[in-house]
Amino acid sequence: MEFRADRFPDAKLVRERVFMEEQGFKDEFDAVDEDERCIHVTAYDGGELVGCARVFPSELEPNTSTEAGKWVFGRLAVLPEQRHGGKGSQILGEAERRAKDAGATEMHLHAQCTAMPFYECSGYAAYGPVEYDEHVEHRWMSRQL
Repeated sequence: MEFRADRFPDAKLVRERVFMEEQGFKDEFDAVDEDERCIHVTAYDGGELVGCARVFPSELEPNTSTEAGKWVFGRLAVLPEQRHGGKGSQILGEAERRAKDAGATEMHLHAQCTAMPFYECSGYAAYGPVEYDEHVEHRWMSRQL
């Protein structure tokens, strides 16, 4: 798979299709998307768009601390026709690598509760209470990089 960090329009397309059309989220985009410290990872397989994710320093997330090395992962989405075969795990791994290259030592994410087993398989552990993001239960998870 090929990964790019300079194709936000492709990431936007994936997020609109997965989070807004498929899952019914209304408020998918925020100021973090426009911050130069945010890294948008898009994935392609044979030139076809597969999915995306983003990573950024925790100081951009309103509800997290600003400790050095603490980064936030999110907006992992894989197009329906591209799911299965480990593509989501590959996107997660690439996003973690890019964050680590930018100085991350630990990663935090606000997982949809139904996706928590996926993240647990990659070494993430849950903390804090279940919270709602719009209509979906989420919980914070983290791991050292």
